[in-house]
Amino acid sequence: MILGNKQYNRSPVPQAYIWVADYDDNTALTEYDLQTKKSNDFYSIDKDKLVSFGIIGQGSQLYYNVANGVFHINQDRFSISYIANDDELPLTGRAFLYNDIIQFKNGSSEANLNTRVKEGKFKNSIDCFNFGYKKTMNLNDVNINYQSIFSLPVNDIPYLQIKITSDQDLSGQLVIRKNGIVFEKIDAPLKANHAGLINWELK
Repeated sequence: MILGNKQYNRSPVPQAYIWVADYDDNTALTEYDLQTKKSNDFYSIDKDKLVSFGIIGQGSQLYYNVANGVFHINQDRFSISYIANDDELPLTGRAFLYNDIIQFKNGSSEANLNTRVKEGKFKNSIDCFNFGYKKTMNLNDVNINYQSIFSLPVNDIPYLQIKITSDQDLSGQLVIRKNGIVFEKIDAPLKANHAGLINWELK
């Protein structure tokens, strides 16, 4: 396994961060092989063997636990729940498998166009690294589609993209816990079959 082992916190290639899929047999698949630097296909990840998924680089490990959906951001753990009708519905920490993984990068290109030459020069860059998951669950007879993505902009504050869709109208609050302690409550009413989206900056 790589995630959780502090010696693995650097990308083997010029790209600042690479994704890592840790497996239950103590092996792992990385976006770029740590020795050969050969690239691996995201779609070749064996989701049935996953125990954690995230990124490493720049001296950091950022990942989530597939068994409970809790994010581990360096030394801190972030968990999410939703309070509706005085009932707290844990969106993470359940005995589910959160193995429907998501990862993508936001990028940009800058062009230096020179009319005196046939081709301009383009500079491509990755502006934000993203990873997370989506999960469908039934909690207290409420069907919920839940998606949580950790976004790490290169030049800005990292944040969690939290997206919830319910099959019922709910007038409730989103609860964010940091290291097991309630850190913030956010009013988050939901309209049936309409997605509610919150970008929460890490604090």
